[in-house]
Amino acid sequence: MALTNNTATPENGDTVDTASTVKIQLQRIRRFWPVVATIALAAVLAGAVYSFTAAPSYTARFILFVSSPGRVPEEDAVMVLGYVDLFNDPAYQSRMRESSELAPGTTFEARMAAASALVYVEATAGSEGDAVAAATALATSFRWDVDSVRRAERDASIAALRTQLDEAREMPDGGTPPGYSIQRISELENQINLMQGDSTNQLQVLQPNGGVSVSEPSPLRDIPIALVGGLILGSVAAVVTSMLSGRLGTAHDVRVKTGVRPLVDLPRGGSRRTDRLRARRLTRLATIFGPGNPARPGVVAVVAPTATPATAEIARAIAGYWAAEGERVVLLRADLRRPSHGDQTDGARPDPADGSGATATVREIPLGYLLANPDVPLNRAGFTAVLERVRATADLVVVQAPPLLDDPGIHSLCAAADGTVLVLDRARARVASTCESAELLEQAGLAGGVLLDPPRPGSRPSRGQAPFPAFYGPVRFERVRRLDAVPARNGHHRNQDAGRLVPGRPGPNP
Repeated sequence: MALTNNTATPENGDTVDTASTVKIQLQRIRRFWPVVATIALAAVLAGAVYSFTAAPSYTARFILFVSSPGRVPEEDAVMVLGYVDLFNDPAYQSRMRESSELAPGTTFEARMAAASALVYVEATAGSEGDAVAAATALATSFRWDVDSVRRAERDASIAALRTQLDEAREMPDGGTPPGYSIQRISELENQINLMQGDSTNQLQVLQPNGGVSVSEPSPLRDIPIALVGGLILGSVAAVVTSMLSGRLGTAHDVRVKTGVRPLVDLPRGGSRRTDRLRARRLTRLATIFGPGNPARPGVVAVVAPTATPATAEIARAIAGYWAAEGERVVLLRADLRRPSHGDQTDGARPDPADGSGATATVREIPLGYLLANPDVPLNRAGFTAVLERVRATADLVVVQAPPLLDDPGIHSLCAAADGTVLVLDRARARVASTCESAELLEQAGLAGGVLLDPPRPGSRPSRGQAPFPAFYGPVRFERVRRLDAVPARNGHHRNQDAGRLVPGRPGPNP
């Protein structure tokens, strides 16, 4: 009779969090929106300060090019790409800054004009004169630095040819035929001219003054850009914070960080849309525990790792739904103590929070009234005996258990039930406590976890909505202290599908 499927696996899937990766990240961002807001605000302030305090900057351009005879332009473009990478290398830029006289705060870079053989050397400074001087000095230095090796090799080759040319001109008339001397001299002169005019792989000046552009701070431009950048950076920080946080913000976190199967994820409520969504998801949760899961009479325990008012809400939601569906339901408040004298009454009394005109009743009784000696700790056998007494007068028993980690005896109570629901208060639940609770409930038929934001204290349903949670009809919770105070059977017959008893109402497990 125990419930199964306590963890999320590829076989049983996740009935709640089937969201895409993008939706999961959006949930994380919404959860940690203060992080996003803080970073975005800081970025906007930084952008505003920059816009109102920064001075204009000037960028000068010096254009070089590579043109090699007998070679297609595409090959020169590959060579230019290598030159640009060399110029922008941090180590090389540091050496150029030390060897050049640049104004303080000057920045520079080289870039390639599309896929061409043009190299743009750009320098940015606080004044137009400093920018032009820096661009000229850097481009000239880079050009001579790149061409120095090839120029040295060329000069050495030309010097050797000139030596041969001088020797040929000084040759005696009686040594070699005059025609040979003239031909040799001509060949040497042609080779020297060709080498002097060879510009292969050399950087040449195309336009020493490529223009100067001015960049002035603009609040209308800088602040929106800072805002967009802050939102992007804040969103990334929120996602990272959510992944590293020990809190459980989404159903995806519950499944991934703890291994517990998320049953439903309840929003806080407070508006018409969220109230309806919360009621629908509470109804979905209740229908999980329909006839046969567990088989009637059955016992479902509702427990949280630590103290939270959400435990009572979930227990009442499950009990109220199946009472409205015609079952005899008992809500057992297992506080492990006998109620005080002020709580005792001679008979049943309605919960003042419930409206009049109820068509179904849930008996609500503290566990202490059912114990012969409340001072004696109960074990699993004792809890089983108490639950068997309650089963005899009910179709479904919903146990509202105390915090699981506060009392080791609660584990025995949950083990005596047919199934257990783990309530995870979004504001209080942590990964460590949830994992510890899941281990304790491993053999207690853990159905899964319910992640929720409890309603704000004193909150009321939105205008035009039924009292929260809204089921198919009003349900009255009668507080009793004896099991013989049996209300009407609500028209239910044991182990019969409640969906057939009330026309137009869905069955427990669609």
